[in-house]
Amino acid sequence: FRSLSSRELAEHAPLTFATMMRRGLRNVLPKRDRWHALQEYAVGETNQEEFRLLRTRDSQVSSLVGATSTAPKAIDWAAWEGKISNKEVFGCLKSFHQQQSALLEQVLAEDHAAAVKKQTDGWELFDASVASCQKSVEKSETILKNGARALWISFQNPPISLLSQSEWLDADQYWQAFVEKHHFYHNHLASAVEDPESKDYDAKQKADLKANWERFDGRGTTRQNNKLLYQRPSFEYYDVMRGPLIEHMIFYLTKTGGDARTFPEVMPTKWFAEIYDARFKLYNVLQRRKRLAHEATWSRESFHDFHPHDLEHDGEAYFSKLIAKESAATELCAGRLMGNFVLFSDAYIPVQSGMAFYKALQADGGKGTFYTLGADVHCLFYKPAGEALTTPDPVECFHALADHASMTGRKFEAGYSAAFEVFTEILQTRKEGLAGNWFTAPGESSKDAFMRRVKRTDPAYAIFEAYAAEHTERWAAAKAVSMDEAMAMMPEIERKYAIECQEYQNVLYGVNDELAAAAKLEQEQLLKLADVGELQGKIDSGDIVAVEGSSALTAEAVLKSVEEFDSVRDKAVDAVMATKLPALE
Repeated sequence: FRSLSSRELAEHAPLTFATMMRRGLRNVLPKRDRWHALQEYAVGETNQEEFRLLRTRDSQVSSLVGATSTAPKAIDWAAWEGKISNKEVFGCLKSFHQQQSALLEQVLAEDHAAAVKKQTDGWELFDASVASCQKSVEKSETILKNGARALWISFQNPPISLLSQSEWLDADQYWQAFVEKHHFYHNHLASAVEDPESKDYDAKQKADLKANWERFDGRGTTRQNNKLLYQRPSFEYYDVMRGPLIEHMIFYLTKTGGDARTFPEVMPTKWFAEIYDARFKLYNVLQRRKRLAHEATWSRESFHDFHPHDLEHDGEAYFSKLIAKESAATELCAGRLMGNFVLFSDAYIPVQSGMAFYKALQADGGKGTFYTLGADVHCLFYKPAGEALTTPDPVECFHALADHASMTGRKFEAGYSAAFEVFTEILQTRKEGLAGNWFTAPGESSKDAFMRRVKRTDPAYAIFEAYAAEHTERWAAAKAVSMDEAMAMMPEIERKYAIECQEYQNVLYGVNDELAAAAKLEQEQLLKLADVGELQGKIDSGDIVAVEGSSALTAEAVLKSVEEFDSVRDKAVDAVMATKLPALE
């Protein structure tokens, strides 16, 4: 009893399998005689002779192999069974050999061509695959055509320096986007400008907005609840941004004539567009004046008119004072009109001077009637014949006031004039929603419209209410006068009117703190200019306008008026403050 080694098994048992593998490879690999065709590539006699000898040797070897080759011997299983002591290993080898031989003989015996022809299932998938490939080829051809077209267009396009917004760029969206983004994504310029449409820019804006909210909110807010300022209600936005609140509120009140309590949550988009138009119309004037001053003086920095030097820190206080000053001027102007019952007398033409008398007669050729409200009222009222007077438009009133100021040697400051005109233009847009009216509702008097807008909690409400009642009483007892009587009364009325104008100036700069402080500052500037001898030059050049009546004043007359100003102002203020109104007691 003896067991075979693995070497003996490898030398004898696998012999037939190796032979079968070699036969199979010979059928797959190119035939031996095909390499003989390489003789055509042998160049030169020496190479050809070597190749001829090589073929001769190959023929000799092939003949020898063919003469000595014999058929493979069959395996003698009986002999091997006596040599292999381990019968189980022998049985496994024999059964494995028989199984593999039967399998190979069966495979070789089958007709593979017929089997392929019988296979008919699955061709639909193949046809679908072919159709998909054809579509892919069509898409590839389309992409190739578009790419070639884009390359041709890119080659024909002019350089960036010659781009035109009015020619080919209008029809080419790709190059439109290229030109738009070229400013932000170019490599040949060291620019720090960020693309406002990029995600990085949006993230930076959100981070800055949160940082500013935490820094300037003033409430110690530490939790944002994932809400940015534009995601919050408008009242929270206005609570933080006081500047836009004042701007939008003024526009709303001017545009609608409504109440602050009915201020909308969000105004119409058209209104925001009108605000922007008005704002830039104003800044167009202010910037032009700033540029002229800056270029003329070559100063290091220059500022807009009606703006503080430090807008970020002093802007709120400055504009609060400016609004308070305008409010006080409006109240004083209303008080001046109330003095002679001119306010609410919009159906009549007030006459307080000879020129006003002449223009009133020109309204209808002197066919109307003059009225007087008593000897203590220094004004006549002329009612033209025919139809009742209509309320003039705000823009028309502004132009008349500006023309009057220019004709009398005075002029509004450019920035103030632009703001005043914009205000009247917005005010006049009320006519679109009030049937052609901008101040009163249809069928409503100016007195009723004014009292309707004044809040009952306003400190001045009692004053206006008493004035409205007295205004009604006076006009109920109004007396019509003839033309001759009116002409006889005019000299005395005009004299008292001139005195009123003088006293009004004293009261104006004595009662109101804002105007008094500004007047004191200007008074000191005039005195300094007089000390250095530049006051007369300023008056001659037009930088300072000084008039009295219809004539210009000299530097000496201006200084004399300044010296008398304080004493006369104090006397006028004392006299006004000592006056008691029975209706208010």
